[in-house]
Amino acid sequence: MKLSVNPNDKTPIYRQLYEQIAAQVLSGALAPGTPLPPIRTVSKELGVSMITVRGAWDMLERDGYLVTRAGSGCFVAPISAQTRDQRRTEKLTALLDETIAAAKAHGIRDTELVSMLLERWEN
Repeated sequence: MKLSVNPNDKTPIYRQLYEQIAAQVLSGALAPGTPLPPIRTVSKELGVSMITVRGAWDMLERDGYLVTRAGSGCFVAPISAQTRDQRRTEKLTALLDETIAAAKAHGIRDTELVSMLLERWEN
């Protein structure tokens, strides 16, 4: 599992961690049952507070991405294919809505936006 944080990003660090792990779970890069490293280890490796990492882990568990087993640690939760597909679609739809709103605010036409998307898709 690869994690990184950008302290200059406007997104809080706990949310950056949440988003990265959720994306890895939804993409299949983290399979159900995969153990997550201990909070203390992640905290030290990334140079962030254990409270910050705990916050991300708690949110991931609350949203069904992780399960905690007493004395064993945190593991990737089993997620049905239907739920995984639904969550990926919701996430992408939200990102597309933001992108479309930004494009409209900057006077970019729909054909320009589609062209930009296709250009980046190829790279």
